Amino acid sequence: MEEQVKQQEMDYFNQAEEKIAEQIKEFRRVIEDGNKKIKEQKQFIWDNTSDMDEEELLENKNSLEQDVILLEFYGKNLAALMRLKENPYFGKVGFTYEENNESIPIYIGINGFRPKEQEMPLIYDWRAPVSSLYYAYEKGPASYKAPEGVFWGNVYEKKQFKIRNGEMQYMLDTDLRIDDDVLQRELGENNGSKMKQIAATIQKEQNEIIRNAAEETLVINGCAGSGKTVIALHRIAWLLYNHREKLNPQNVMILSPNAFFSDYIAEVLPELGEDNCIEKEFDDLLADMLFVEDPYEFKNDQIHYILSAKDTEDERINRIRYKSSVDYFKRLNAYLKERPKISMGEERPLHVYLRFLKQLADEMPEMAVYQNESGEICYEDILAVFYLQVRCFGGSFPQIRHLVIDEMQDYNVFQFAVLKKIFDCPKTILGDKNQVLLNENPKLLSYILSHVFPEAKLLSLKKSYRSTKEITEFCSKIIGDREIVPFHRDGKEPVVKKERSKAAVLEDIAAAAESLDMKKYRTAAVLCRNEEEALLVYEMLEKRLPVTLIKETTTVYCEGILVMPAYFAKGLEFDAVLICDTGKEKESPIVKQEFYIACTRALHELYVFHKGSFDPYL
Repeated sequence: MEEQVKQQEMDYFNQAEEKIAEQIKEFRRVIEDGNKKIKEQKQFIWDNTSDMDEEELLENKNSLEQDVILLEFYGKNLAALMRLKENPYFGKVGFTYEENNESIPIYIGINGFRPKEQEMPLIYDWRAPVSSLYYAYEKGPASYKAPEGVFWGNVYEKKQFKIRNGEMQYMLDTDLRIDDDVLQRELGENNGSKMKQIAATIQKEQNEIIRNAAEETLVINGCAGSGKTVIALHRIAWLLYNHREKLNPQNVMILSPNAFFSDYIAEVLPELGEDNCIEKEFDDLLADMLFVEDPYEFKNDQIHYILSAKDTEDERINRIRYKSSVDYFKRLNAYLKERPKISMGEERPLHVYLRFLKQLADEMPEMAVYQNESGEICYEDILAVFYLQVRCFGGSFPQIRHLVIDEMQDYNVFQFAVLKKIFDCPKTILGDKNQVLLNENPKLLSYILSHVFPEAKLLSLKKSYRSTKEITEFCSKIIGDREIVPFHRDGKEPVVKKERSKAAVLEDIAAAAESLDMKKYRTAAVLCRNEEEALLVYEMLEKRLPVTLIKETTTVYCEGILVMPAYFAKGLEFDAVLICDTGKEKESPIVKQEFYIACTRALHELYVFHKGSFDPYL
């Protein structure tokens, strides 16, 4: 019986491959004929332009343009079919409808496929309503919601497949969920290159977020490695598939931490059959919209100061804390409420803010400082000015119908209030409260939810899939968070070594980097305290190994051994992480948070070499 079932599955697989191949052949013929037609049209227009009146010329050009658009459509579909032939499907659900007792096999892939001569699809897109059965149910009673209504029935079979390069590698029955063995295999093979789609291994709690109602704003608080960003991208792909009548990639904006990270995630949506959306950093919005001619800082300037501060209680650090707080937000709002007639014709946003600071100076003179040593407006102040401008003078992006905000823990209340004002659309907001550098106010998230986004639904992800069990448990101990649940994937214990000298730390880093199996791994990161240390380590390593220095201006994600400041690695992951600290900072919440963030980047191997900076957290 088992062999018979296996043969039936192979027959279905061969049928799918054959039908897809036929469709590929047909599309190639259509594209070839289309290219020939376009070439002839161009030649005709060129030869006869002088004999045509304006109306005839316009008609011919419009016809040519329509044919080019149609050809692009066929080209995109051909590319999708080529990918589908390599890996047509990854799952199967057998479902019996309660209404008529009809049983159907539902094969699920990255894209759907229905041969022209068939009424039912051979393969269903993972985003189709019926495909939710695969992610949401075990064998037994089940239902799915479609535009026509809710369908009830019974799941009688679930299978998983691994098909690579058009060859069936294995098939297995899975009674309960996306099988842990399969997920372990997939995660174990994760080689730290660019972020990839995860449609075949989406977990139940992740699926519930992805398929959440389109009109809702979601706030996802997830631990490091829980898949927040990739879930958000799959949610965008799901929304684009199920709401094409009102949503396209140019209606969706993703706010990313930096251009390097944007390049890291750039392959996910195309792998899922969608074009990439608009991507920006918050500081891009700031530069595009702000009516301030005076020089001012950007986010990285503030981060540099925070990380280089010798005393975490110095005047600037305290100003950053207070001017990023809910109390300061309320205070500025109270000031503006007393002056409802502010208008752009008479006022400039910065002038209004400076008058507010002058009033504040009577009570809190230390907070009246708003410029750094170079005469630039501090980042914490320019965010307040930006909010003041948007609140009093307006500004919006009406074409954006869904906004994704990544790394929400790095935003303060002014930034969230700005985004609320200028983007009147549902949002997917994601981050990790444990990965914040400076904000020590645990009430910020609850305030944001209750006062800025009261319509939002808060969801939590506590299971970490990125790192091995040993690395996840090591990281959890740094911050004392016992709620993080490691996925059970065994690996090497993290290596921690304390040295007496800078030279010894650097030698440890070099030796560990040389020992890595870079034939097996694609990326390893040497994470340093700051840019100066990263440059020092890079200059030492490049004499012995091929390495790449990642700077703030780097926009292209690359493979190999990368050297960078630790804060720049937020949101990324690497096969191996080597943490280097040649200084001896005193214990502080900032050092602890930076150390935690750096450690959580590691997939398979983690090394820590230091002179004592991390003793309190080990």
